[in-house]
Amino acid sequence: MLFKRRMKRGTAIGLSGLAIVVLGAPALVYGADHLDAPGKFQSPLGRHDADINDVYVFAADAGHTVLAMTTHPALGVVTTQTSYATDVAYKINVLGPAAKDDRHGDEADDAHEGESALVSFVAKFGPVKRDGSQEYRITRVNGDEHEVIARGRTGKVSNNEDGDVKSFAGARSDPFFFDLGAFNNTVQATGGPGFCPGGVGSDFFAAFNTNVIALQIPNEELGASTVNVWAATQSRDGSIQYDRMGRPAINTVFNGFKKVFNSGVDNDKNEFNAIKDPADDRTTGGGKFRANVITVLQEFSSLSGTAYTDAEAAGLADLLLPDTLPYDTANPATNGVFNGRSPADDVIDTELNVVTKGAVPSDCVSAHTDYLAAFPYFGTPH
Repeated sequence: MLFKRRMKRGTAIGLSGLAIVVLGAPALVYGADHLDAPGKFQSPLGRHDADINDVYVFAADAGHTVLAMTTHPALGVVTTQTSYATDVAYKINVLGPAAKDDRHGDEADDAHEGESALVSFVAKFGPVKRDGSQEYRITRVNGDEHEVIARGRTGKVSNNEDGDVKSFAGARSDPFFFDLGAFNNTVQATGGPGFCPGGVGSDFFAAFNTNVIALQIPNEELGASTVNVWAATQSRDGSIQYDRMGRPAINTVFNGFKKVFNSGVDNDKNEFNAIKDPADDRTTGGGKFRANVITVLQEFSSLSGTAYTDAEAAGLADLLLPDTLPYDTANPATNGVFNGRSPADDVIDTELNVVTKGAVPSDCVSAHTDYLAAFPYFGTPH
């Protein structure tokens, strides 16, 4: 395969921190987790309305945190059914440190007896009304406790009675930014411009929209000051999990490229999406997902001239899995990979450096300029 031969020669092809386009595949929308399923890059289990693009967690102010997920890739273009699914639960999960101890048999702190350190914020939507809007509610689930903390209608910012919780669901401009064209040109050897010609990149995602579910809550609602966050879309009875995501690009890069390098069966991405507890990421399938991370890291780091050693790649694999996004409310400086994620974080540059061991430092694309200064923070749709 041309792509594999280039890797072995050490040509800097620039892995996106995102979903990848294989040779000959049409250049649609392959983002941080956009259209991450195998085959012809369809949404997980064919559900565009359950396809998670990105996950965000960042400080609104010293006392409030914003949790957000984007769904419906290329809204109105690839995803032509733009409404939220009425048979899907859209979940943002927040895991405090005590939960890790609880699940491994240690006693919970007496102060938290009867509580769960796993808190889920679950959004469910009603049918589409004549004006195209949908009513929704967001429930905070903590163990056996279920509390509706937000209600609203799509397209409008809603506030609860106390004014300390804000919510939004509806179309926004896609906050993700990446030079997909340069990636395609390099991988497919089209002769077009590669990365950073003249120090400038071209943002493929600048014109796209997406759906956003955003929730602004007091920090104490997270259940802990240091947490791990991930999103999932599930059938309402919980029997089917369509998609999941924590850090950007974990599934699309490491499980997607496993087939490119090893010519394996391309079903790992759907299997990874089906794992409901990220604590199982390293061990599911006999540890194959951890092995996938190690394989891809060593292949791409070879671009630097010195590939990661087995120990180095294994250490990074154990840092990147479980696939959750860590966040410390006391440290509002986010970077999109190792502490929270805000819309303007350049996750591509961060991950390019990590995955290629510094060989490809940037795609020379800057953050969008349409992010809002106030809730819901994501730009108005194009």
